[in-house]
Amino acid sequence: MTTSWIVAFDVGGTEIKAAAIADGRIAAATVGHYATRADLPAGPMAARFVDIFADILDKAGPDAVADGWGIAFPGPFDYEEGVSRIRGLGKFDSLYGLPVGRLLLEALRSDGRTSGRLTPRFRIAFENDAALFGLGETGPGGAAEGAERAVCLTIGTGLGSCFLERGRLVKRRDDVPAEGWLYTVPYQDGIADDYISRRGILQLAAGLGRNAEHLDVRELASLADAGDREALRLFERFGRRMADVLLPSLLRFQPERIVLGGQISKSAHLFVPAFREAAEPAGLHAEIRLSRDSLSSTLLGVYGLIRTAVQ
Repeated sequence: MTTSWIVAFDVGGTEIKAAAIADGRIAAATVGHYATRADLPAGPMAARFVDIFADILDKAGPDAVADGWGIAFPGPFDYEEGVSRIRGLGKFDSLYGLPVGRLLLEALRSDGRTSGRLTPRFRIAFENDAALFGLGETGPGGAAEGAERAVCLTIGTGLGSCFLERGRLVKRRDDVPAEGWLYTVPYQDGIADDYISRRGILQLAAGLGRNAEHLDVRELASLADAGDREALRLFERFGRRMADVLLPSLLRFQPERIVLGGQISKSAHLFVPAFREAAEPAGLHAEIRLSRDSLSSTLLGVYGLIRTAVQ
């Protein structure tokens, strides 16, 4: 029996996480983690994506076909046109200015493994990874479910964000930053992405005498959980810095809920108290919740994106 699936990709600079989804449910047997190889030339990179697409469909079953391919992709990216604007970041440079969606569609149609497995309404759609995470969190059981206004943050290699009102993305309005992206907010001698991220924590670690070359965020969090005073102080400083960087934007929007996802958010218990301590006197009283599963939320957000596109 033929089953129609949505193939969902969550693309990062080092890893692509992917799965097949039908009827709003992720098929656990199809979930895969693949090296991105973001330094490849454009042609081989498109072929790499198609290899992963074909593998996911194979996992879904010999009769599986695809209604669409949804891709959570980091910015800067023209999501409506499917054109990459990433340049000078050490990843995806070969895709700059190219119609990525068209390249991928041509590659799918010319590959014998996939050409006969696309339904007539097959579509490829792109959206920012943090936006899709946020949309997934508005669904049943999500941390943003039922919130009138919510801001969703992904904190990891970089800072991702989206602003939501009644479950819909807000990208172009006076009370939100352009596209809902906080990573470009100026701070000190850089931007928010430099400070609310892995490298921001390692920079703080270096300032406290920790050897950042040998201790990553996970090890620093483990030290803090074990009661190490310097490590505890590091995460407290990170929480206060997070407030310094983000409060002006958050106060304009006044979310009732803030949802945290991403790898660094797993250590939220170490920095959220300091963030809240700085935020509440400034007038931000949002409830802060953690995502139960950032990956599932992002993939379900991708599913919703494609279901809307093919209707």
